[in-house]
Amino acid sequence: LKLINDVIDLSNLEIGNMKFNFTYCDAIAICNNVIDTVNKVKQTQAELRFNTSLASLKLYTDNSRLQQLLINLLINATKFTPQGSITLEVRQESEEFALFSVTDTGCGIPLEKQSSIFNRFEKLNEGAQGTGLGLSICQLIIERIGGSIWIDPAYTTGCRFYFTHPINPTKEGKEAQS
Repeated sequence: LKLINDVIDLSNLEIGNMKFNFTYCDAIAICNNVIDTVNKVKQTQAELRFNTSLASLKLYTDNSRLQQLLINLLINATKFTPQGSITLEVRQESEEFALFSVTDTGCGIPLEKQSSIFNRFEKLNEGAQGTGLGLSICQLIIERIGGSIWIDPAYTTGCRFYFTHPINPTKEGKEAQS
């Protein structure tokens, strides 16, 4: 069922059929909600943290799609971080963009494999749960919202993903809304 839902999400995103419902939302409240959700379902001893210096951060976004993206990144991190920590951070990078990161102290992703992790069905560990579609879906969601996602090749104590998210409506966001 998860595979079928992922394939449907992926195909809908690719052909532009996935519906986005853009409104102003508080990114800090979304992050707190996502941390609570993942804490309830995680199958790891790793500590889940949320760090920010912001009391609130209004973003023009699709609340459920942003949650889907964050949950995908955090659940991925729990699969490869049996101990240690997983940290979600958000800060306002500029007037235009917020910067999110998910950092873990797990096994990391070898440098030579990092360029292919956003490919469909890419699984670096065949024994790990999942379809290998989560990161592809994350990339398509954030690009549709008007941001971008990447892995930090300089971080070697585990894995760190960054993504930017526009603060106010972008051309992509306005088109996706219609």
